[in-house]
Amino acid sequence: MELTEVEFWDEYWANCKLPNVVDYEFSFERCLAEALKKNLPSLEGEVFEVGCAPGKWLAFMSTEFGLKPYGVEYSEAGMKATMKNFQLLGLDVGRIQAGDFFQIKPDRQFDIVMSFGFIEHFSDADAVVNLHLQWLKPGGTLILGVPNFRGVYYSLQKLLDKTILEKHNLDVMCPEFFYHLADRNNLKPIAISYIGSFEPSLPIPPQGKNSLLQLSARGSLWVARKLRRFKIFDAINGRYFSSYILAIYQKSELN
Repeated sequence: MELTEVEFWDEYWANCKLPNVVDYEFSFERCLAEALKKNLPSLEGEVFEVGCAPGKWLAFMSTEFGLKPYGVEYSEAGMKATMKNFQLLGLDVGRIQAGDFFQIKPDRQFDIVMSFGFIEHFSDADAVVNLHLQWLKPGGTLILGVPNFRGVYYSLQKLLDKTILEKHNLDVMCPEFFYHLADRNNLKPIAISYIGSFEPSLPIPPQGKNSLLQLSARGSLWVARKLRRFKIFDAINGRYFSSYILAIYQKSELN
């Protein structure tokens, strides 16, 4: 079951600022970019991203590893934002499709398939990962990333806006899920780890009027965002306070 609707994403991406690239001053993006550079093997060929808008991470894979980017995006607005982003950045891009990932049949396979913040929006995450693998060549690289709304973030998000938690499958937000995923799908784990340290921008505040307690929490997170500009905190990670889980696998040559 899908936990978010297309209207949510249409509105979200229609207001996205372009061009959109990885911002190394933003602690989360800096941590994810560095983790990808550290843990990925030598890559070549074509990369396909599921839920690719606005093309930030496809652009990163293009410039950092020399990969040709392809992708699929649920909303029309997201697809248009992605294409516009690549145009503004002057980067070559393959096909960016708009449509339901569950309804589009793979007409080819790619060397790398990735998604960041996608599988946790569905109640049956295993089925979503299986679809990822249908797009991936035997021996190819699968990259999955999800936010961590467990630990301290659960309490913070529940205080700020508990409806956000209802849009996420919290069961996937632990390394155990990703190790079991490898066993179930004959995948070789390259890296499975918490990254991002404490990320004050992860909890999403409510729209409209805030209670006194919510205002206090938002003020504390604002101060924390200033501190997280310093890279010294990036390497401090753990189950209860890291903001993200990154899993990288190699698909079996026999699949």
